[in-house]
Amino acid sequence: MNLPLGSKTCIPAMAFLWTYAVFKFLVGFNVLRAYGINPWIFLFLDTVTVPTYIIGWSRLIASMGEKNQAFRTVLKWSVVTFVSSTLPYLYAAWAGRQSHSKQVWFILIMILIVILVGQLQKLWRTKLSG
Repeated sequence: MNLPLGSKTCIPAMAFLWTYAVFKFLVGFNVLRAYGINPWIFLFLDTVTVPTYIIGWSRLIASMGEKNQAFRTVLKWSVVTFVSSTLPYLYAAWAGRQSHSKQVWFILIMILIVILVGQLQKLWRTKLSG
């Protein structure tokens, strides 16, 4: 079930996410600048992580669907998926850190904790079953 880079579903998914990244860039350009975030760097990170995001998710889902789940494989694709999906937003959090209130930091940290706990639960179940 692994999606190779040129598969019929992989390319349209990447095209959609690249279009979405450009849309976010155009809509949020002034807001990003107002918070001290370089919109061009955000766009760059948002677009270069698209292939690893698509491939990471497809491989993660495929590895978790196997009868004999390899813990290292699931861990590897979990890390790839996590980094690909959060890198642009981690940059935005870091670059705009001076203008964030305590509430914003609390929400960002809670989102990261929820994502990490979800991944750790999946990995733990994989470790127990394999």
